[in-house]
Amino acid sequence: MSSAKPKSILIIAGLLILLALLSGTSALTSRVGFTRTRQPGTFTGNNGANGTAPGDGTAPGGNFQGGNGGNFQGGNAPGGNFQGRGGGNNPLGSIFRILGPSFIYISLGITIIGILLALLSAWGVWKQKKWALNLGMVIALLFLIGALPGLFALGGRNINLLRTSITVLSLIASVPVLVLGILPSVRDFVK
Repeated sequence: MSSAKPKSILIIAGLLILLALLSGTSALTSRVGFTRTRQPGTFTGNNGANGTAPGDGTAPGGNFQGGNGGNFQGGNAPGGNFQGRGGGNNPLGSIFRILGPSFIYISLGITIIGILLALLSAWGVWKQKKWALNLGMVIALLFLIGALPGLFALGGRNINLLRTSITVLSLIASVPVLVLGILPSVRDFVK
């Protein structure tokens, strides 16, 4: 038996290591937390029936506050069709505010487990083990599924080039692992 490993096994092991590195890089570059900062600004009504805003009508991230009975109301003001800060009814916002740090630790733990499993799979594929090839294919499929939503977020004004490149590289690395892992000629090399 020759000691030279087939190129397909080397490619799969290398791509699994690349996926582990991309996952670690993605975790290090992602924003931590569920809160977002708001820009100051206020819409103020004119005490009229429709709560129109004075000026040019642009106030990014501000509070909507109408007049007496206007259409936009902030806080707990009666009348109007929109409630601002004080009258929010979003239960998920409260859950994330309370459990936010826990979700961050859970996400970090899942990322670390994924990195370790990808590295374990790469080592097993290097040793030509069938369980490692199967695990590597599952990991590649999970990376592929995880990267697909990132492709749909590519449009827009605020594109993070590092995150986008990590997403594209994850897709490029996942597909060959799946394709090569399915081939009977590759599966014959693993025991």
